[in-house]
Amino acid sequence: MAFWPTKYDDSRGRRTPPVPAQTLARTQPPSSQSAPDAPAAPNARPPRGIDEARTALRLAQLLRGTITPLRGDTVLELLEPHRPKLVPRPINPLPGLVGQSPGRMLEALLRPIGQIVTDVLLPGVRDHLIDRLVTGRTAHEESLPSAIDLAEAMQALVSRMRGGGKSHLKAVIAAIELDARATADALTRDRRPIDVGGIDRLARALLRFEVRRMMLEALGGGTALQDVVYQSRRLARYSLHRATEAIEGFVADRGLKALHASLATLAQADGLIVIALRNLDDQEETKEESGPFVEPADRKAMNDWLSAAWRLSDTLFDLVEKAAAGGELDDLLFAALLRQLRSLHHFCADLTHAGRPAAVDTLKQRLVERTDALAKLTGERLIETMLRRPTDAASARRLLGRGQSLAQLLHDMGLDGDLEELAMHLVMAREALAHNG
Repeated sequence: MAFWPTKYDDSRGRRTPPVPAQTLARTQPPSSQSAPDAPAAPNARPPRGIDEARTALRLAQLLRGTITPLRGDTVLELLEPHRPKLVPRPINPLPGLVGQSPGRMLEALLRPIGQIVTDVLLPGVRDHLIDRLVTGRTAHEESLPSAIDLAEAMQALVSRMRGGGKSHLKAVIAAIELDARATADALTRDRRPIDVGGIDRLARALLRFEVRRMMLEALGGGTALQDVVYQSRRLARYSLHRATEAIEGFVADRGLKALHASLATLAQADGLIVIALRNLDDQEETKEESGPFVEPADRKAMNDWLSAAWRLSDTLFDLVEKAAAGGELDDLLFAALLRQLRSLHHFCADLTHAGRPAAVDTLKQRLVERTDALAKLTGERLIETMLRRPTDAASARRLLGRGQSLAQLLHDMGLDGDLEELAMHLVMAREALAHNG
């Protein structure tokens, strides 16, 4: 399984280019870890069963080690706060069994504590896990034990009790499965236009499905695990379809509404990477067979997205090249188009996966080549405008501003060699404009 980045790796330092009067600060891509949706007021509380969960985790650890009379005393002391009032205080049977096999000593220890485990600890862990994973009670979560560790402890205790308390484990599995299906149904029915944060919400939902999968693996979910895997694949395909629709809309209709949807989608490049990685993992895990007339659904979703991204890049470059050559285009719109190109490059550069399609590398190279050509065109047109007599100062200033925006794009894409050439043209143009007043 691939590592899923959720923050842009900005460790690759770039040399700041010598463009005067404008500092080229690296544009930070939007983080996929934007503020999560605020939980509903009834759920903004700590989960139930915190004490039982911590005790169960500690008990599972103690029972994994060597069973000795001293450890038996530790176990009884640990469980004493959870002993129901009507249950007699258990007595440590291990001092009389010194020298017996570890298995027999473990069985002897479990007999007096079994009722506390099955009637108190396991129900508490059940409620605790359901509250955290389904209900959404996440207050003070940073101080709580890992949900995965608790699931493993629960499974271990049920196994130690020879199936005792298994109904509580099954209740957690059923709740996770039901919640996964309800979540996937709700998200895939949403047909509202992609807005700011929409892709990131889908990416976070997919990451939550990863948690569900790990939980069910720890709990021995079996059939429920298969259903959650299916729902996760379904949501990943849907997410790619929504992203594809958003950018296809701008290719077909270059209006402001379509531009907003395309901008909102590509601005969430980290979320797109998470979704794409989940899709590539799905392709790797399922190994669906394809024939001459049938393309696997997961692969088709990825291919459709990459085809749309390619067409969008052509559309963006067509518009930007006309503007860079002196065409009429609002400066804010010009900057918005460059941001989309930068996000496409970020997606291609940071999508790291063993099953990464070759089309991603092809698109990345295409973006680099056309951006390089665009920078050269802008620099040449700027010099031509400055040499023309009389000099059109307004056009020169407009081209100078667009050249500086392009320099930022080159900087963000790591094209330092091309950046130096454009920077030289920008310096010459700025000095000439200053000299001419």
